[in-house]
Amino acid sequence: PVREAPAPAQPAPAKAPSAPAYTPPAPQPVAPEDDVPEEDDPDLVDSALSGHDLIVRELGATVVEEYTNE
Repeated sequence: PVREAPAPAQPAPAKAPSAPAYTPPAPQPVAPEDDVPEEDDPDLVDSALSGHDLIVRELGATVVEEYTNE
C-alpha cells in the first residue's frame, strides 16, 4: 500500500490585537519644598540612624576590618 505524505501544517491564524494592558498613570512630580519634612513633624526622629550604626543595630553586625579608599 502507498501512503501519502500528510499535508503541510497550516500556520495558525494571527490573533486579533487585544486591548492594551492597563498601565497606571505616572505619578505627579513633587516640588522639593513639599518633599522635605517640617521641623515640627512628629514623625521626624532626630535619633535616626544610618550607615554603619543602623546596620549594627538592625542586623547585629560587627566590623571585621576597616580600610580607607585613597
